[in-house]
Amino acid sequence: MKNESFAVYISIIRKYFVSYCTEKISNFGVTYTQLFVLIYIGKNNECSPKEIVEYLKIDAGQLNRILTKLLEKDLINQRKNNNDRRFNVLSLTESGKNIVQESQKLFYSWDTQVLSDIDENSIQELMNLMKKIIFKLNEIDGGKQNEQIKRFYEHIDR
Repeated sequence: MKNESFAVYISIIRKYFVSYCTEKISNFGVTYTQLFVLIYIGKNNECSPKEIVEYLKIDAGQLNRILTKLLEKDLINQRKNNNDRRFNVLSLTESGKNIVQESQKLFYSWDTQVLSDIDENSIQELMNLMKKIIFKLNEIDGGKQNEQIKRFYEHIDR
């Protein structure tokens, strides 16, 4: 990797992915960030805003604006936590669940297009390396997200 940066490659891939998603999800009536909030809520069935802030690494003010929009669009439900009424619990409405399901199709379509010229063994090796990198990043970050990452992988492993 002489004179090459892994970070640059990741940034380029992310740029293409965000561009692809932004174009395709405009039909869903949500933004890229709103979509990932919906996906997080869907993967966890119910969660708190604090969990979303920690996992997606967005500030609470931004999340509050996103949640307001998602509530207005009837994509999420918000109720008080039964154990501690000071906190809210978020879940998806049927419309929100439909968007999450459609987004999964969108992601797999992108994967298929981008990885079409790569053999299955190389794809599996790439996925395994990406998982190792994610777990290393989590370790560097203090290990806060281990359980969340494991739950996420339970849903995306092929």
